[in-house]
Amino acid sequence: MFDFLGLKKKTDKTKILVIDDEPNIVQTLQDRLEMNEYNVRTAGNGREGLDKIEQDKPDVVLLDVIMPVMDGLEMLEVMRKKPENQDISVIMLTARSQTQDIARANACGIDDYIVKPFDLSELLEKIEAVVENRKAVAR
Repeated sequence: MFDFLGLKKKTDKTKILVIDDEPNIVQTLQDRLEMNEYNVRTAGNGREGLDKIEQDKPDVVLLDVIMPVMDGLEMLEVMRKKPENQDISVIMLTARSQTQDIARANACGIDDYIVKPFDLSELLEKIEAVVENRKAVAR
């Protein structure tokens, strides 16, 4: 309805779920993503992340590997077992750069893998790329 004014309804915003146990990283990501008009939710571990995925059905998940309760790779494997989660884009955002971690994440169908420390501008570009790709596939 408001598209001709260049405005979008809040419900049209891309929903991003940030799953990381480091409060400073979560807050930085949330602030920067919200400044770029994303609808952001957060979780502090994989178990909480799975619950938020069930509740909110995000478009994109930014997922750390090393977390308490359930790590990111375990969470990703559980998440991908559900057919309704297959279309959720996942970007791993982690300090883990070992080949076996990247291979395991790729086997679960991630969209990208970014090693910390990361450049926020690069992350925003990658998010936009997976969102655009998701829209193209949906057409």
